[in-house]
Amino acid sequence: MMRLVLKVMKTSISEVMETMFFLPVEFLEEPSLKDIKGIKGKQNKVCCLDFSGDRSGSVYLLIPTGLLSQMAENFMGEPAESLTDDLLNGTLTETVNMITGNALRKVKTEKPFSIGIPKMVPGSEFPETDGTLMVNTPGLKMAVHITLK
Repeated sequence: MMRLVLKVMKTSISEVMETMFFLPVEFLEEPSLKDIKGIKGKQNKVCCLDFSGDRSGSVYLLIPTGLLSQMAENFMGEPAESLTDDLLNGTLTETVNMITGNALRKVKTEKPFSIGIPKMVPGSEFPETDGTLMVNTPGLKMAVHITLK
């Protein structure tokens, strides 16, 4: 199941990042612990979204604030100087919502998935285990982690 979820998650990330934020992406699958710690050590924001259905779990999205600012600027058409912390957080929570919803609708299940409300979490809560995708964008990297229960 994890392999399928990671596959649809990659497709979803590509679709959302390219369509909504005008940013092409490439993936580093199975990043090392050093890769994950390296991105966690930078100034970033982390959001988590829980889901349930045939399987339940969580999706974590870790984005450096520089990339998040670029995404918010592209998404809202606002100059970076006018972006408040609330707008950046809103962009992050909406991004994890779009990516997760788009991915889960592609997974065939007997019981439909339902997704919760995205919440901001401290960067230290981003998992350092299997199930992480490193996403390269022009200039900066972000990370997505999926846990299944």
